[in-house]
Amino acid sequence: MKTNNQSIFTLSRPLFLTLLALNLGLALWLKLITDNFLGWNAVDLNKESLFQLKSVLAVAQFALAGLSLDQILRKAIIGFNFHSKSSHVPAILVQVLTVTIFIVTGVAAYIGLYDHHLNYLFASIGALSVGILYILKDVGHQVICGITLQADRIVSVDDWLEVKEGGATEYLQVVELDYRMVVLRNDTRQLLRVYNHHFSEMHFINLSKQKPGVAAPRKLEFRLSSANNPERVLRIMDLALKHVVHHNHEFLDEFSCHVSKIDEGRVTYLIWYRADIDTAPFETDGIILLVLSRFLKSAGINLNRLFNNPGHTNHSQAQTRLLDCYGLGILKLLNTEQVITVGQSVSVLHYHADHHLIEKGAQEDWMYIISEGCLEVKLADQTGEMKVVATLWPGDFVGEMSMLTGAPRAADVFAKADTVLVQITKEDIAPLLESNPKLVKQFSDILAQRVAQNEVFANSDGQSARVAEESKSITAKILNFFFKKN
Repeated sequence: MKTNNQSIFTLSRPLFLTLLALNLGLALWLKLITDNFLGWNAVDLNKESLFQLKSVLAVAQFALAGLSLDQILRKAIIGFNFHSKSSHVPAILVQVLTVTIFIVTGVAAYIGLYDHHLNYLFASIGALSVGILYILKDVGHQVICGITLQADRIVSVDDWLEVKEGGATEYLQVVELDYRMVVLRNDTRQLLRVYNHHFSEMHFINLSKQKPGVAAPRKLEFRLSSANNPERVLRIMDLALKHVVHHNHEFLDEFSCHVSKIDEGRVTYLIWYRADIDTAPFETDGIILLVLSRFLKSAGINLNRLFNNPGHTNHSQAQTRLLDCYGLGILKLLNTEQVITVGQSVSVLHYHADHHLIEKGAQEDWMYIISEGCLEVKLADQTGEMKVVATLWPGDFVGEMSMLTGAPRAADVFAKADTVLVQITKEDIAPLLESNPKLVKQFSDILAQRVAQNEVFANSDGQSARVAEESKSITAKILNFFFKKN
């Protein structure tokens, strides 16, 4: 947990030692000119001028004594905070103690230098304290609340709070704690300033102060047109959450997806999930929504909650699915018209879980785009046991090297769940390569980059040259496979 040591100002070691030396030097100087180490024993400002040397030195002695005492206290508190694991002294309390030290030093200087009795000192301090507390009672209340908040470690800087006000829940991060206010930041990065005594009356859960391993329960709602099949949408949502958990350590493998309301042609879907407390809710919501939008679009689900997508109304199911996800893979080089042309001959295939889709070593000339479901890529280890080396999700492509170059399949691929695939064959893509020769080089470059990422030379100094060399090799294979050229 953070302490507030960084906000507790102290002099550097050389300056602190210089301050202590000044105290000693001043006492010796007073001894030389007044025969007394303490200025208040040698000076009476009722009888002597303030501008005499010994009077100036006596006043300076009080000032240096107050500053030295304050610095000693601050260094002691910083040392305590550094070594203590269970508690710490908040910076706001240090500020209060500093003010108290200088007030007491000032009153002591007044009493001592004007040769009053010691009982006047205590009486004056008491009366002055009562007067200050009365005048600054509201500020004092805020300061006391601030000290309580920090001393009891109720909140610290950077903590995330779940605040419930008027039936609404808001997530706020603590940005600053001072003697009067708590500064909070909401998920739109706006700063809110709340007086300490008001903050102490708020109903909140400090998410950052929970025990290790405790995750924050969160929910996320969104709406879609009722024209979409809710059961199908829920299956896609469930798969999207599995993808999020698989790729993001901030999420626990605890989630559920439901239909919460149907109203005026719209279906409201609700996701309950658990995530790391230290991760902001808007961040985890954003991760889920990004994956969910990709999976829904890949499946051809209409994301407009009221109307059908006018751009896809005249297209077949295969064209619609292809248009919604082609930009995530190698076909991103094509424009919309080219994709529509390819989509006229592609197939949409449905497979059940555990189906063996691709066999290693097979000579095949087609690839898949995952529209729904997920696939597992497997290779045999040294013992012959099949191991999962990659998981492919909606929007991912598989088999493009074989489709473009005729290379044998490099791995076995299985359906991990019920899956919908868009199949594109060599015959589907051949007319585009014939009419657009530049696509051959562009496809080769993308495939070469992908090969480079899986090779030892990916991080070497000669990566660019090796990628260019690999691209030339792939280009030759594509030309030979499609056009029988060397």
